[in-house]
Amino acid sequence: MQRWFNLIAKITPSRISGVVDAPQSKSLAIRLLFSSLLGKIELHNLHISDDVTAAISAVEALGVNRTGDLWQFNRGEISGKNSIYLGGSGTTLRMLLPILAYKGVDITVDGDDTLRKRPLNTIIEWLRKNGVTVSGDRLPIRISGKAMSDYVEISGSESSQYISGFIFALLMNGGGKISILPPVRSANYIRMTCDILNRIGANVRYSGSMINVDPGVALKYSGSVPGDFLLSSFYAAATLLTGGKIRIKGLELPEDSAGDSRIVDIFRKSGAGSEVLNKEWLVSSKGDLHPFDEDVSDSPDMAVSLAALASVINGTSTVRGVELLKIKESNRISTIIDTLRSFGIRAGFDGNIVVSGNGSGKNGIIDSSMDHRIAMLGTVLALRFGGTVRGSECVSKSNPYFYEDISHLGGMIESA
Repeated sequence: MQRWFNLIAKITPSRISGVVDAPQSKSLAIRLLFSSLLGKIELHNLHISDDVTAAISAVEALGVNRTGDLWQFNRGEISGKNSIYLGGSGTTLRMLLPILAYKGVDITVDGDDTLRKRPLNTIIEWLRKNGVTVSGDRLPIRISGKAMSDYVEISGSESSQYISGFIFALLMNGGGKISILPPVRSANYIRMTCDILNRIGANVRYSGSMINVDPGVALKYSGSVPGDFLLSSFYAAATLLTGGKIRIKGLELPEDSAGDSRIVDIFRKSGAGSEVLNKEWLVSSKGDLHPFDEDVSDSPDMAVSLAALASVINGTSTVRGVELLKIKESNRISTIIDTLRSFGIRAGFDGNIVVSGNGSGKNGIIDSSMDHRIAMLGTVLALRFGGTVRGSECVSKSNPYFYEDISHLGGMIESA
């Protein structure tokens, strides 16, 4: 498999069509790996993206052993490591810090340059108020001491991933309650954590601003990691931009069709063929597409593939609720707009991301800013207009199979 490390992707306009497996959800993979601290987790055919590698490093440092596909905590044993390196995985970092606090370990946590820039104000303030010593305000930090309270009150304004981390921490600590102070960002991902934990044996109830975490039986899971709608949406957007037709296998709509999966409805409301049947997302061009106005505050990363779709819609589309995009691997508000403009597409920010497309554009050259979703956005646009993506290797953060899949679907891509 070509992993595209340290490469430049040169892309010729190509029609994207065919059948492809959905990329595995790194968000669910990370949550299932953290679940191995509480039970037996068997993961078949686990795709090893950079973020998943970071989560593996974290749980192994905390005493989880791997035997084949089985991940299990060796009770009472810590690996003896005095540091954990997390690469660029913000998800792993934010979920890990509460777990470390309740484990009571003395350890240094570090990451790459992108992770060192991520704000940690909310969680560090909580840790220091609850008996945990933290050496600094940004990575690298040394953390020591043990949190004991079974009641957590924390703001949801900076990241929902802290909340998910506290759910795991309280499960390890015998249960407790979490009160989330508004505003709550990306509540969909808190629900994701509760759902997956309840499916594998926990008892976590999320209602309003309160989460009740009850001690349950040992967690148990055996299966593959489910597919990811947002990573799949780049394949879907590439199909619509190039006039193709695609079946993306291994995707299942949740009962409430909320969160990331809502992108299926947004594509359909914009005039595309877009529906999920028998765990397959069917996407096809049906004629003219319509401008959209969508709030993505519950799933901010959705903005990236929506920006790609907006580029070929005749009219002005608006993406609202994008504030958290400023603290991703890049400032995604800026990098989304810069990427669109590189391809000759009118885009700006007035508190919302505003894109005025008409289907025309030019050959573009972009720098990914080492942001995996920006590299994917640039690739999708280049499949329509032609172009070059520098720093294409960063797609390995979430989907190491991205360029292999695009090539399989008809994309003409060369590396340099």
